[in-house]
Amino acid sequence: MSAGHYMLVFRGELVEGFTIEQAQSNLRELFKISQEKVEQLFVLSSVVVKKDLSHELAEKFQQRLHELGMVTSIQPMAGSAAQPESTSQAGQAATVVTAPLAPVETSTPQADTEAQRTLPFEFMGQGGEYFRIWIVNILLTILTLGIYSAWAKVRNHRYFYGNTRLDDYSFEYTASPIAILKGRLIAVAFFILYLLSQQFVPMLGIVLFLLFIIALPWLVCRAMAFRNYHTRYRNIRFGFDGRYVDALKVFVLWPLAAIVSLGFLFPMAIQRQKRFLVEKSRYGTRSFEPDFDVVSFYAIYLVAMGIAVVGLMLMLIPFIGPLFLMMAYLLAFAYITANTSNRIYNYSRLDAHGFDSRLVFTRLAWIYFTNGLLILLTLGLFLPWAKVRLARYRAECLSLKVEGSLDRFVAAEDKRTGALGEEMGEVFDVDIGL
Repeated sequence: MSAGHYMLVFRGELVEGFTIEQAQSNLRELFKISQEKVEQLFVLSSVVVKKDLSHELAEKFQQRLHELGMVTSIQPMAGSAAQPESTSQAGQAATVVTAPLAPVETSTPQADTEAQRTLPFEFMGQGGEYFRIWIVNILLTILTLGIYSAWAKVRNHRYFYGNTRLDDYSFEYTASPIAILKGRLIAVAFFILYLLSQQFVPMLGIVLFLLFIIALPWLVCRAMAFRNYHTRYRNIRFGFDGRYVDALKVFVLWPLAAIVSLGFLFPMAIQRQKRFLVEKSRYGTRSFEPDFDVVSFYAIYLVAMGIAVVGLMLMLIPFIGPLFLMMAYLLAFAYITANTSNRIYNYSRLDAHGFDSRLVFTRLAWIYFTNGLLILLTLGLFLPWAKVRLARYRAECLSLKVEGSLDRFVAAEDKRTGALGEEMGEVFDVDIGL
Protein backbone atom coordinates (compact mmCIF):
# COMPACT_ATOMS: atom_id res chain seq x y z
CA MET A 1 0.00 0.00 0.00
CA SER A 2 1.09 3.57 -0.57
CA ALA A 3 2.75 5.43 2.28
CA GLY A 4 0.98 8.26 4.04
CA HIS A 5 -2.62 7.10 3.66
CA TYR A 6 -3.39 6.02 7.23
CA MET A 7 -3.73 7.44 10.71
CA LEU A 8 -3.81 5.88 14.18
CA VAL A 9 -6.82 6.84 16.33
CA PHE A 10 -7.24 6.45 20.11
CA ARG A 11 -10.71 6.73 21.72
CA GLY A 12 -9.85 6.12 25.35
CA GLU A 13 -10.25 2.32 25.28
CA LEU A 14 -7.70 0.35 27.32
CA VAL A 15 -6.35 -3.17 26.98
CA GLU A 16 -7.97 -5.53 29.48
CA GLY A 17 -6.02 -5.60 32.74
CA PHE A 18 -4.61 -2.08 32.43
CA THR A 19 -5.73 0.95 34.43
CA ILE A 20 -5.66 4.54 33.17
CA GLU A 21 -2.82 5.32 35.57
CA GLN A 22 -0.74 2.41 34.23
CA ALA A 23 -1.34 3.34 30.59
CA GLN A 24 -0.51 7.00 31.24
CA SER A 25 2.65 6.10 33.12
CA ASN A 26 3.81 3.71 30.38
CA LEU A 27 3.14 6.31 27.71
CA ARG A 28 4.95 9.05 29.63
CA GLU A 29 8.03 6.88 30.15
CA LEU A 30 8.21 5.69 26.55
CA PHE A 31 7.75 9.07 24.82
CA LYS A 32 9.41 11.19 27.54
CA ILE A 33 6.60 13.74 27.58
CA SER A 34 4.88 15.61 30.38
CA GLN A 35 1.94 14.27 32.38
CA GLU A 36 -0.17 17.16 31.08
CA LYS A 37 0.30 16.10 27.47
CA VAL A 38 -0.40 12.48 28.31
CA GLU A 39 -3.66 13.37 30.06
CA GLN A 40 -4.88 15.17 26.94
CA LEU A 41 -5.11 11.79 25.21
CA PHE A 42 -7.55 10.50 27.82
CA VAL A 43 -9.73 13.62 28.00
CA LEU A 44 -10.65 13.92 24.32
CA SER A 45 -13.16 11.50 22.84
CA SER A 46 -11.10 10.83 19.73
CA VAL A 47 -7.42 11.56 19.19
CA VAL A 48 -5.22 11.07 16.15
CA VAL A 49 -2.06 9.67 17.70
CA LYS A 50 -0.13 9.59 14.42
CA LYS A 51 -0.97 10.37 10.81
CA ASP A 52 0.53 10.15 7.31
CA LEU A 53 1.55 6.54 7.89
CA SER A 54 1.85 3.54 5.64
CA HIS A 55 -0.38 0.67 6.72
CA GLU A 56 2.67 -1.39 7.73
CA LEU A 57 4.08 1.40 9.91
CA ALA A 58 0.64 2.07 11.41
CA GLU A 59 0.44 -1.58 12.48
CA LYS A 60 3.83 -1.27 14.21
CA PHE A 61 2.71 1.85 16.07
CA GLN A 62 -0.55 0.10 16.99
CA GLN A 63 1.33 -2.90 18.42
CA ARG A 64 3.65 -0.62 20.42
CA LEU A 65 0.72 1.25 21.97
CA HIS A 66 -1.11 -2.02 22.68
CA GLU A 67 1.88 -3.11 24.79
CA LEU A 68 1.44 0.11 26.77
CA GLY A 69 -2.23 -0.64 27.43
CA MET A 70 -3.92 1.48 24.73
CA VAL A 71 -6.38 0.12 22.15
CA THR A 72 -6.10 2.06 18.87
CA SER A 73 -7.61 1.71 15.42
CA ILE A 74 -6.07 2.21 11.98
CA GLN A 75 -8.18 4.43 9.74
CA PRO A 76 -7.72 5.87 6.25
CA MET A 77 -7.02 9.57 6.17
CA ALA A 78 -9.51 11.99 4.65
CA GLY A 79 -9.31 12.00 0.88
CA SER A 80 -7.09 8.92 0.83
CA ALA A 81 -7.25 6.73 -2.25
CA ALA A 82 -6.43 3.68 -0.16
CA GLN A 83 -10.10 3.07 0.68
CA PRO A 84 -13.43 3.55 -1.13
CA GLU A 85 -14.95 7.05 -1.06
CA SER A 86 -17.58 6.15 1.52
CA THR A 87 -14.86 5.07 3.94
CA SER A 88 -12.98 8.31 3.46
CA GLN A 89 -16.08 10.32 4.20
CA ALA A 90 -16.57 8.36 7.39
CA GLY A 91 -13.03 9.28 8.35
CA GLN A 92 -13.79 12.95 7.72
CA ALA A 93 -16.87 12.81 9.92
CA ALA A 94 -14.91 11.75 12.98
CA THR A 95 -14.00 14.44 15.48
CA VAL A 96 -10.27 14.08 16.01
CA VAL A 97 -7.48 16.15 17.46
CA THR A 98 -3.85 15.42 16.74
CA ALA A 99 -2.11 14.31 19.92
CA PRO A 100 1.03 16.24 20.92
CA LEU A 101 3.18 13.10 21.03
CA ALA A 102 6.86 12.92 20.38
CA PRO A 103 7.57 10.83 17.28
CA VAL A 104 8.14 7.14 17.82
CA GLU A 105 11.46 5.91 16.55
CA THR A 106 10.80 4.08 13.31
CA SER A 107 12.39 0.67 12.96
CA THR A 108 15.32 -0.01 10.71
CA PRO A 109 16.25 -3.54 9.56
CA GLN A 110 18.61 -3.71 12.52
CA ALA A 111 15.86 -2.62 14.91
CA ASP A 112 13.51 -5.24 13.46
CA THR A 113 16.10 -7.89 14.19
CA GLU A 114 16.28 -6.62 17.76
CA ALA A 115 12.48 -6.52 18.06
CA GLN A 116 12.04 -10.11 16.92
CA ARG A 117 14.74 -12.39 18.23
CA THR A 118 15.17 -15.84 19.73
CA LEU A 119 16.87 -16.23 23.09
CA PRO A 120 18.12 -19.75 23.91
CA PHE A 121 17.98 -21.21 27.40
CA GLU A 122 21.34 -22.47 28.66
CA PHE A 123 22.33 -24.83 31.45
CA MET A 124 25.85 -24.21 32.71
CA GLY A 125 26.08 -26.89 35.43
CA GLN A 126 28.74 -29.62 35.50
CA GLY A 127 28.36 -33.19 36.71
CA GLY A 128 31.47 -33.19 38.91
CA GLU A 129 30.50 -29.88 40.49
CA TYR A 130 26.98 -31.08 41.29
CA PHE A 131 28.34 -34.43 42.57
CA ARG A 132 30.04 -32.64 45.48
CA ILE A 133 26.74 -30.99 46.46
CA TRP A 134 24.80 -34.22 46.00
CA ILE A 135 27.10 -36.45 48.04
CA VAL A 136 27.20 -33.99 50.96
CA ASN A 137 23.39 -33.78 50.86
CA ILE A 138 23.11 -37.57 51.00
CA LEU A 139 25.52 -37.92 53.92
CA LEU A 140 23.94 -35.13 55.99
CA THR A 141 20.45 -36.43 55.31
CA ILE A 142 21.45 -39.86 56.61
CA LEU A 143 23.23 -38.44 59.67
CA THR A 144 20.22 -36.27 60.60
CA LEU A 145 17.68 -39.07 59.98
CA GLY A 146 16.16 -37.19 57.07
CA ILE A 147 15.82 -33.76 58.65
CA TYR A 148 18.51 -32.26 56.41
CA SER A 149 16.54 -33.32 53.32
CA ALA A 150 14.77 -29.93 53.31
CA TRP A 151 18.12 -28.11 53.14
CA ALA A 152 19.28 -30.61 50.52
CA LYS A 153 16.29 -29.80 48.33
CA VAL A 154 16.97 -26.07 48.55
CA ARG A 155 20.65 -26.58 47.67
CA ASN A 156 19.73 -28.79 44.71
CA HIS A 157 17.14 -26.34 43.41
CA ARG A 158 19.44 -23.36 43.83
CA TYR A 159 22.15 -25.14 41.88
CA PHE A 160 19.91 -26.06 38.94
CA TYR A 161 18.05 -22.73 38.92
CA GLY A 162 21.25 -20.71 39.26
CA ASN A 163 22.86 -22.57 36.38
CA THR A 164 19.87 -22.10 34.08
CA ARG A 165 20.34 -18.88 32.12
CA LEU A 166 18.28 -16.81 29.70
CA ASP A 167 19.64 -13.68 28.05
CA ASP A 168 22.69 -13.82 30.39
CA TYR A 169 20.52 -13.80 33.53
CA SER A 170 20.10 -16.76 35.88
CA PHE A 171 16.95 -17.98 37.60
CA GLU A 172 16.75 -17.97 41.41
CA TYR A 173 15.16 -20.25 43.97
CA THR A 174 14.42 -18.40 47.23
CA ALA A 175 12.51 -20.90 49.39
CA SER A 176 13.37 -21.36 53.05
CA PRO A 177 14.41 -24.89 54.18
CA ILE A 178 12.37 -24.40 57.37
CA ALA A 179 9.19 -23.91 55.33
CA ILE A 180 9.90 -27.07 53.36
CA LEU A 181 10.71 -29.00 56.53
CA LYS A 182 7.35 -28.05 58.04
CA GLY A 183 5.53 -29.29 54.98
CA ARG A 184 7.43 -32.57 54.98
CA LEU A 185 6.82 -33.20 58.66
CA ILE A 186 3.09 -32.73 58.08
CA ALA A 187 3.17 -35.08 55.09
CA VAL A 188 5.19 -37.74 56.97
CA ALA A 189 2.89 -37.55 60.00
CA PHE A 190 -0.16 -38.01 57.79
CA PHE A 191 1.46 -40.96 55.99
CA ILE A 192 2.41 -42.69 59.26
CA LEU A 193 -1.11 -42.17 60.58
CA TYR A 194 -2.51 -43.71 57.39
CA LEU A 195 -0.24 -46.78 57.64
CA LEU A 196 -1.14 -47.33 61.30
CA SER A 197 -4.84 -46.98 60.56
CA GLN A 198 -4.53 -49.63 57.83
CA GLN A 199 -3.18 -52.06 60.43
CA PHE A 200 -5.40 -51.27 63.41
CA VAL A 201 -8.43 -49.26 62.27
CA PRO A 202 -9.13 -50.02 58.59
CA MET A 203 -12.21 -47.79 58.53
CA LEU A 204 -10.08 -44.83 59.63
CA GLY A 205 -7.72 -45.57 56.74
CA ILE A 206 -10.60 -45.23 54.29
CA VAL A 207 -11.63 -41.93 55.89
CA LEU A 208 -8.05 -40.61 55.68
CA PHE A 209 -7.81 -41.63 52.03
CA LEU A 210 -11.04 -39.78 51.23
CA LEU A 211 -9.77 -36.75 53.13
CA PHE A 212 -6.59 -36.86 51.05
CA ILE A 213 -8.61 -36.92 47.82
CA ILE A 214 -10.65 -33.92 49.01
CA ALA A 215 -7.49 -32.06 50.05
CA LEU A 216 -5.52 -32.93 46.89
CA PRO A 217 -6.69 -29.89 44.82
CA TRP A 218 -5.80 -27.56 47.68
CA LEU A 219 -2.40 -29.23 48.06
CA VAL A 220 -1.68 -28.85 44.33
CA CYS A 221 -2.56 -25.15 44.37
CA ARG A 222 -0.54 -24.61 47.53
CA ALA A 223 2.51 -26.43 46.18
CA MET A 224 2.42 -24.58 42.84
CA ALA A 225 1.97 -21.23 44.58
CA PHE A 226 4.94 -22.01 46.85
CA ARG A 227 7.20 -23.13 44.02
CA ASN A 228 6.32 -20.28 41.68
CA TYR A 229 6.52 -17.60 44.35
CA HIS A 230 10.02 -18.73 45.29
CA THR A 231 11.17 -18.73 41.64
CA ARG A 232 12.59 -15.45 40.37
CA TYR A 233 14.04 -14.19 37.12
CA ARG A 234 15.66 -10.76 37.07
CA ASN A 235 14.23 -10.03 40.53
CA ILE A 236 10.63 -10.66 39.43
CA ARG A 237 8.75 -13.54 41.01
CA PHE A 238 6.56 -16.04 39.27
CA GLY A 239 3.11 -16.68 40.70
CA PHE A 240 0.18 -19.09 40.64
CA ASP A 241 -3.49 -18.11 40.89
CA GLY A 242 -5.22 -21.50 40.78
CA ARG A 243 -8.38 -22.00 42.84
CA TYR A 244 -9.65 -25.08 44.67
CA VAL A 245 -12.79 -25.62 42.57
CA ASP A 246 -10.89 -25.55 39.28
CA ALA A 247 -8.19 -27.84 40.67
CA LEU A 248 -10.88 -30.22 41.95
CA LYS A 249 -12.20 -30.62 38.41
CA VAL A 250 -8.87 -31.34 36.75
CA PHE A 251 -7.11 -33.37 39.47
CA VAL A 252 -10.05 -35.36 40.86
CA LEU A 253 -13.10 -35.34 38.59
CA TRP A 254 -11.31 -35.71 35.25
CA PRO A 255 -9.12 -38.62 36.47
CA LEU A 256 -12.25 -40.32 37.82
CA ALA A 257 -13.89 -39.83 34.42
CA ALA A 258 -10.81 -41.38 32.78
CA ILE A 259 -11.10 -44.45 35.03
CA VAL A 260 -14.84 -44.83 34.38
CA SER A 261 -14.23 -44.54 30.61
CA LEU A 262 -11.61 -47.33 30.82
CA GLY A 263 -8.84 -44.91 29.87
CA PHE A 264 -10.51 -43.32 26.85
CA LEU A 265 -10.65 -39.91 28.56
CA PHE A 266 -7.12 -40.17 29.96
CA PRO A 267 -5.47 -37.88 27.33
CA MET A 268 -8.21 -35.33 27.90
CA ALA A 269 -7.63 -35.44 31.67
CA ILE A 270 -3.89 -34.86 31.14
CA GLN A 271 -4.58 -31.97 28.76
CA ARG A 272 -6.92 -30.33 31.26
CA GLN A 273 -4.33 -30.65 34.04
CA LYS A 274 -1.50 -29.21 31.94
CA ARG A 275 -3.69 -26.36 30.73
CA PHE A 276 -4.73 -25.51 34.30
CA LEU A 277 -1.14 -25.41 35.52
CA VAL A 278 -0.02 -23.18 32.63
CA GLU A 279 -2.90 -20.70 32.50
CA LYS A 280 -2.90 -20.15 36.28
CA SER A 281 0.84 -19.47 36.33
CA ARG A 282 2.22 -16.00 35.77
CA TYR A 283 5.44 -14.04 35.61
CA GLY A 284 4.98 -10.89 37.66
CA THR A 285 1.48 -9.77 36.72
CA ARG A 286 1.45 -11.40 33.26
CA SER A 287 -0.30 -14.75 33.02
CA PHE A 288 0.81 -17.50 30.66
CA GLU A 289 -1.67 -18.19 27.86
CA PRO A 290 -1.98 -21.85 26.76
CA ASP A 291 -3.46 -22.74 23.39
CA PHE A 292 -2.78 -26.48 23.08
CA ASP A 293 -5.88 -28.51 22.22
CA VAL A 294 -7.00 -31.95 23.35
CA VAL A 295 -6.77 -33.46 19.85
CA SER A 296 -2.99 -33.16 19.87
CA PHE A 297 -2.83 -35.02 23.19
CA TYR A 298 -4.91 -37.88 21.79
CA ALA A 299 -2.55 -38.04 18.80
CA ILE A 300 0.48 -38.23 21.10
CA TYR A 301 -0.97 -41.01 23.24
CA LEU A 302 -2.19 -42.99 20.23
CA VAL A 303 1.31 -43.05 18.74
CA ALA A 304 2.78 -44.01 22.12
CA MET A 305 0.20 -46.80 22.40
CA GLY A 306 1.21 -48.01 18.95
CA ILE A 307 4.87 -48.17 20.05
CA ALA A 308 3.86 -50.15 23.15
CA VAL A 309 1.76 -52.57 21.08
CA VAL A 310 4.73 -53.25 18.78
CA GLY A 311 6.78 -53.99 21.89
CA LEU A 312 4.17 -56.49 23.08
CA MET A 313 4.28 -58.24 19.70
CA LEU A 314 8.08 -58.41 19.70
CA MET A 315 8.01 -59.86 23.22
CA LEU A 316 7.05 -63.17 21.63
CA ILE A 317 10.54 -63.47 20.14
CA PRO A 318 12.47 -66.07 22.20
CA PHE A 319 15.19 -64.88 24.59
CA ILE A 320 15.33 -61.22 23.47
CA GLY A 321 11.57 -60.58 23.54
CA PRO A 322 11.55 -58.97 27.03
CA LEU A 323 14.38 -56.65 25.95
CA PHE A 324 12.31 -55.43 22.99
CA LEU A 325 9.36 -54.84 25.33
CA MET A 326 11.49 -52.75 27.70
CA MET A 327 12.87 -50.68 24.81
CA ALA A 328 9.39 -50.16 23.41
CA TYR A 329 8.06 -48.86 26.72
CA LEU A 330 11.10 -46.60 27.08
CA LEU A 331 10.47 -45.19 23.59
CA ALA A 332 6.77 -44.72 24.35
CA PHE A 333 7.56 -42.87 27.58
CA ALA A 334 10.13 -40.66 25.83
CA TYR A 335 7.68 -39.98 22.99
CA ILE A 336 4.97 -38.82 25.41
CA THR A 337 7.42 -36.71 27.44
CA ALA A 338 9.08 -35.00 24.46
CA ASN A 339 5.96 -34.32 22.42
CA THR A 340 3.83 -33.23 25.38
CA SER A 341 6.54 -30.79 26.44
CA ASN A 342 6.94 -29.48 22.88
CA ARG A 343 3.20 -29.03 22.51
CA ILE A 344 2.81 -27.18 25.81
CA TYR A 345 5.70 -24.77 25.19
CA ASN A 346 5.10 -24.18 21.49
CA TYR A 347 1.42 -23.38 22.04
CA SER A 348 1.77 -21.17 25.11
CA ARG A 349 2.61 -17.48 25.31
CA LEU A 350 3.66 -14.95 27.90
CA ASP A 351 2.23 -11.62 26.81
CA ALA A 352 3.68 -11.09 23.31
CA HIS A 353 6.46 -13.64 23.79
CA GLY A 354 6.36 -17.27 22.68
CA PHE A 355 8.44 -20.40 23.17
CA ASP A 356 10.19 -22.87 20.89
CA SER A 357 10.69 -26.39 22.23
CA ARG A 358 12.52 -28.93 20.04
CA LEU A 359 12.88 -32.11 22.10
CA VAL A 360 13.46 -35.23 19.96
CA PHE A 361 12.02 -38.36 21.55
CA THR A 362 14.70 -40.73 20.18
CA ARG A 363 17.47 -38.55 21.65
CA LEU A 364 15.56 -38.29 24.93
CA ALA A 365 15.08 -42.07 25.02
CA TRP A 366 18.81 -42.56 24.46
CA ILE A 367 19.61 -40.22 27.37
CA TYR A 368 17.14 -42.08 29.59
CA PHE A 369 18.62 -45.45 28.59
CA THR A 370 22.30 -44.56 28.99
CA ASN A 371 21.66 -42.64 32.21
CA GLY A 372 19.81 -45.61 33.71
CA LEU A 373 22.50 -48.04 32.59
CA LEU A 374 25.36 -45.94 34.01
CA ILE A 375 23.48 -45.35 37.28
CA LEU A 376 23.04 -49.11 37.60
CA LEU A 377 26.69 -49.89 36.78
CA THR A 378 28.00 -47.27 39.25
CA LEU A 379 25.58 -48.27 42.02
CA GLY A 380 23.91 -44.86 41.85
CA LEU A 381 27.02 -42.66 41.84
CA PHE A 382 26.38 -41.50 38.24
CA LEU A 383 23.06 -39.91 39.30
CA PRO A 384 24.42 -36.31 39.52
CA TRP A 385 25.87 -36.54 36.01
CA ALA A 386 22.59 -38.03 34.77
CA LYS A 387 20.58 -35.10 36.16
CA VAL A 388 22.98 -32.54 34.71
CA ARG A 389 22.98 -34.27 31.34
CA LEU A 390 19.17 -34.29 31.16
CA ALA A 391 18.92 -30.65 32.31
CA ARG A 392 21.44 -29.57 29.68
CA TYR A 393 19.56 -31.31 26.87
CA ARG A 394 16.21 -29.83 27.94
CA ALA A 395 17.73 -26.35 28.08
CA GLU A 396 19.43 -26.57 24.69
CA CYS A 397 16.11 -27.56 23.11
CA LEU A 398 14.19 -24.57 24.53
CA SER A 399 14.17 -20.94 23.40
CA LEU A 400 12.15 -17.81 24.12
CA LYS A 401 10.83 -16.00 21.04
CA VAL A 402 10.94 -12.35 22.07
CA GLU A 403 8.65 -9.78 20.46
CA GLY A 404 9.89 -6.28 21.20
CA SER A 405 12.25 -5.51 24.06
CA LEU A 406 12.57 -8.06 26.83
CA ASP A 407 14.26 -5.40 28.99
CA ARG A 408 11.23 -3.13 28.66
CA PHE A 409 8.88 -6.01 29.48
CA VAL A 410 10.88 -6.95 32.58
CA ALA A 411 11.09 -3.31 33.69
CA ALA A 412 7.33 -2.90 33.34
CA GLU A 413 6.68 -6.06 35.35
CA ASP A 414 9.13 -4.96 38.02
CA LYS A 415 7.19 -1.71 38.43
CA ARG A 416 3.82 -3.47 38.61
CA THR A 417 4.91 -6.14 41.09
CA GLY A 418 7.05 -3.94 43.33
CA ALA A 419 4.17 -3.01 45.60
CA LEU A 420 3.25 -6.60 46.46
CA GLY A 421 5.86 -6.82 49.21
CA GLU A 422 7.98 -9.67 50.48
CA GLU A 423 5.49 -10.46 53.25
CA MET A 424 3.33 -12.34 50.71
CA GLY A 425 5.85 -15.16 50.94
CA GLU A 426 4.51 -16.08 54.35
CA VAL A 427 1.26 -17.18 52.74
CA PHE A 428 3.01 -19.97 50.85
CA ASP A 429 4.89 -21.75 53.60
CA VAL A 430 4.28 -25.41 52.80
CA ASP A 431 5.99 -27.43 50.08
CA ILE A 432 4.61 -30.91 49.43
CA GLY A 433 6.96 -31.77 46.60
CA LEU A 434 4.39 -32.02 43.82
